[in-house]
Amino acid sequence: MFGYIKPYVPVLRVKENELYKATYCGLCKAMGKNTGCMSNFTLSYDFVFLALLRMGLANEGYELKMSSCVAHPFKKTPMLLPNQALEYSAKSSVILTKLKLKDNINDSRGLSRLKAKITGVVSIFLKKTDKNLEKLEKEVNQWIKKLSQLEHENIDSIDKCAHTFGMLLSEIIAFNLEGPIETLARGVGYHLGKWIYVADAYDDFYKDKKSGSFNPLVNFYGEELDENARELIKSSMLLELNEMSSSIELIDFCDKDIEEIVKNIVYLGLPREFDEITKRHKNKKNVEE
Repeated sequence: MFGYIKPYVPVLRVKENELYKATYCGLCKAMGKNTGCMSNFTLSYDFVFLALLRMGLANEGYELKMSSCVAHPFKKTPMLLPNQALEYSAKSSVILTKLKLKDNINDSRGLSRLKAKITGVVSIFLKKTDKNLEKLEKEVNQWIKKLSQLEHENIDSIDKCAHTFGMLLSEIIAFNLEGPIETLARGVGYHLGKWIYVADAYDDFYKDKKSGSFNPLVNFYGEELDENARELIKSSMLLELNEMSSSIELIDFCDKDIEEIVKNIVYLGLPREFDEITKRHKNKKNVEE
C-alpha cells in the first residue's frame, strides 16, 4: 500500500535476493488466483514482507519452481509455490485495498470524490472476502473508521494517528496466530504501522500542505519543518524501529534465508527509505524556495 518496506538489495546474498523475488512473484500469482486478476495491480512490497514474516513466525516451509507469468510469458523465473502465508497475504492485501477504496469514496467531495469513485471501480473486480477472514475484515474496518474520524477532526497529533494505523497493521500481521508468536507478530505490526504512518506523513508534507489534504505534521508544524522538527521525527522513527527489532530478535526463524531478508528490511531497508524521504523532502523545499 505504501511501498516503503523493501530490502537493501546490495547486501543480500544471491540466494536471498532470489528468494525475495520469488516471493514477490509467488504473491502476484496467489493474488491472481485467490483475489481476482485485477488485484495484481495492488501488489506491493509491503505484503511481500508480510508473507515472509508469516512464514518465519509459523516456521512454514516453501518450495521454489521455475515458472513464467503473464507479465513475462517467455521467461521463466524462480517462483514461490502456493502456501498458507502467500494465500493469507494475498487475501489480506485485498481486504485492506477494498476498505481503503470505500473509505476514500465516503470521505471525498466534488472532483476528489469522482476520482475516488473511478479508482474504486477496481474493487468491483476483486473477489469477495474469504469467510474465514470476515473477522479480520471487521477489525481492519474498525481501525480504518477510527483513522478516518481522526482525519475528519483534523487533529494535529501524529501519535494518535500513528497509534491507530499501528493497531490496524498489528491485526493484519497477527491474525489467527496464537501464543508467543501472536505477541511477537503484534509487536512487529504495531511499531511497523506507526513507522509507516509517520514516514508517509513526512513524505507527503509539502504535497499535503499545497493541496490542503489532512496531514497531522502540517497541522502541528505549520508551513515548514525546521531541522529540530526533522530530528524529532527521525528520533521517533528510530524508536519505533528499535521497538520492532525487540520483537524480531525473539522470532525463532527455522529458515536462515527468510531471517536474513526480514532483518535486512528492518535494519537496513527501512532506515534507507527514511533517508530517501529526507532527501526528497529537502529537494521539494528547495524547489519551493
